[in-house]
Amino acid sequence: MISAQEEKSIDDETSFDTYEIDNKIFKNGEYSQPDKKKPNQIINKFKLLEGLTEEELEKKDKNTDFPKYFAKISTEKFKYIGILSKELKRVKYGYSLMENGDEYLGEYKDEIREGFGIYKFHKNDEDQDIYIGEYKNDKKSGKGIYLKVSKQIVDENKEVNLINFSCGIGELEDDFFKNIKIYYVNNDKETLYKGKINELGMPSDEAALIVENWDKIFLGKYLDGDMQEGRNIFVDEKGEKKKAYYFTKSENKELGYNFDLNKNEEKDDEIVKKVKENSLKNYKAQIQSIFKDINEFLKKFQNFESAIKVDFEKDIKNKIQSDINKIIEE
Repeated sequence: MISAQEEKSIDDETSFDTYEIDNKIFKNGEYSQPDKKKPNQIINKFKLLEGLTEEELEKKDKNTDFPKYFAKISTEKFKYIGILSKELKRVKYGYSLMENGDEYLGEYKDEIREGFGIYKFHKNDEDQDIYIGEYKNDKKSGKGIYLKVSKQIVDENKEVNLINFSCGIGELEDDFFKNIKIYYVNNDKETLYKGKINELGMPSDEAALIVENWDKIFLGKYLDGDMQEGRNIFVDEKGEKKKAYYFTKSENKELGYNFDLNKNEEKDDEIVKKVKENSLKNYKAQIQSIFKDINEFLKKFQNFESAIKVDFEKDIKNKIQSDINKIIEE
């Protein structure tokens, strides 16, 4: 607890970080932090949730290594609703709305994004860029999805339907994908690329798999977004092979490609079976479900009264990480 003498000196910002957050050091549950160089200017505003008891705090987080408080903060650069340490640093998890309109809902470690998080880039109602996945030292690292939505509609039942979107799914390191599946939908036409990407972010793999609208399969060499050599297999509505051919890109640009109807034919059934048995066709529904969940979670955390009722670990983190892992492991 804070002594009366300490309580009187709270306006001395130089010793501010030494104070444990407590209603006694907040006037009506609020504290305005002055600028050291310009005492008449306020740089940060802190507000504690009213009526939040110590017992309620412990229910939200059983880790008692440090005092922590579910609080609402308004600063020059962001607004925050979530857990604070006694030094008034963002820790554990919370929701931040940046001055440019970007939103982040996820885990923090001493003000740095660390662990699982959702980052939504501010664009407009139809066009949205969202990253869902793991962070390390404020960078996207680990399993994750980068989703770009270019068109969506909401039906009479308020169900969101993604019309045009693309996503990268896989493992990242220092903000870049290492291994990736690229899946996109354009007016209900679906395409999946499974393979590596080069340093420029272009699909490049010696043994890439591309499935187009579930009726055409390519397996082969794919460099810088261009088919070089491989097998095209066409399948019917039942997922059975109709026809196939092997091709190589000709050095003579006017000739285009050289074709061989028989080469590597013995692998066709294996490839078709792999695609048929894999639950690839669930991607659209899976992505749409994740997108819907994300928007619901963001809305809940925009208001601290609803945010405090959410179990971040159980309701958000575990659920979405499980969905991501299913897609990556297929």
